Amino acid sequence: MDNATATKATDSAYLIDELAPALNRGPKWLKEKRQASREAFNSAPLPRRELHLWRYTDPGKFLIKQGSITDTLPVKEHDTVEEIKLSSLKRGHLSGLVNDLGGQEIRFYGVDDLTKRGIIVSRLSEAIDKYPELVEKYLYQLVNSQTGKFEAMNGALFNDGIFIHVPDSIALESPLHLLRESGGENSACFPRLLIIVGKNAELTVIDEYTGGSPNIEQGTSYTNSAVEIFGLENSRTRYVSLQRQTAGTHSYLTHRARIERDATMLTISLAFGASVSKQNLGIILNGKGAESNLYGLLFGSQSQHFDSHTRHHHVANKTLSNIDFKVVLRDRAESAYTGQIRIEKGARTCEAYQENRNLLLNKGTRAETIPELEILNEDVMCTHGATLGPIDPLEVFYLTSRGIHQAEAVRMIVSGFVEATLRKVPGDMQERISNFVAQRLEDI
Repeated sequence: MDNATATKATDSAYLIDELAPALNRGPKWLKEKRQASREAFNSAPLPRRELHLWRYTDPGKFLIKQGSITDTLPVKEHDTVEEIKLSSLKRGHLSGLVNDLGGQEIRFYGVDDLTKRGIIVSRLSEAIDKYPELVEKYLYQLVNSQTGKFEAMNGALFNDGIFIHVPDSIALESPLHLLRESGGENSACFPRLLIIVGKNAELTVIDEYTGGSPNIEQGTSYTNSAVEIFGLENSRTRYVSLQRQTAGTHSYLTHRARIERDATMLTISLAFGASVSKQNLGIILNGKGAESNLYGLLFGSQSQHFDSHTRHHHVANKTLSNIDFKVVLRDRAESAYTGQIRIEKGARTCEAYQENRNLLLNKGTRAETIPELEILNEDVMCTHGATLGPIDPLEVFYLTSRGIHQAEAVRMIVSGFVEATLRKVPGDMQERISNFVAQRLEDI
């Protein structure tokens, strides 16, 4: 795609066609939302590269040319599904498993017991039919036609999604695992997730993205995902996002949450895959006493490109937020991180902390870090910090002087760098994530 084409919002080759099948699915209100999203996508210009959130990533990477998509159904990762189902699920380490094949086919394992407790884990299309008032109240609230051009694309084209509702005063002790699989080369998937955690309820969700094209030369696969999470009063929500898509994938992920009075939210964002990855994570602290903690870890190698944006929006008094985002890069990998804290004028006695640390393992990597603070009153406590650089040679010297090989010393230092984040990950996933890091360090 040349630059002239990339900047033309109304180029017919990239419009969402009126005949797209998804536009006519669902009840009237949903069709209206889809059409509004279609119109917003078609009419909105591509984000300008001089805007801070797009300074380091070409938005044209996430456009899909009409007629270029030939594959729609992902190939199911039988081994991964069976491993999770036969081990973690059967041993009681998971409360359920959902295997989403690009919204075309969604399979549920082990959720019957949840249904007996009043917990809803279903297709989004099924929930729209069975619980119309509940779904209509929340769907498109946080990610909609006004959120951005590519969020509007998801709103128009998602085929089906996953709906989770935990009623008031119900605690789901074990994590619910969602395995979302993209298609092969020349495919596009638009996952959608809506989560509602009731008053004094508790939920942990592992949202794992996998699959895609093996390499760009064979053809690109596109993933454009939207997640909306609502934590009602006194709720406790833990959300883990794991992006491990293949090398030929362009991945665009938008996660938005809103938590109410005395609710807590733990968000863990883990990114290891895709050739181009842009993720947007935002939490609105909407009730007095709400608390949000966000931990991020990405590890880039070869020529991967990551662009991450986090946002904590303090709307209510006495709210607390914390962001700790770590980046490890090697080879020619690139990362851009933008972290924003906004505290409204009426949101007093708030605390907000933000830290971004970048570890560059060799020359040729590139990292950017942009902290942003919008503090509209003086009754706050707010700090931010960022570090960027290679491994301290004195640390390597200390370990090698005690008989440790240099490559092993580097692995130990990186492991220590990410250890604090890994401790936040649900137990059964910690070993898998540690293995991802170890694989990236094997040939140092």
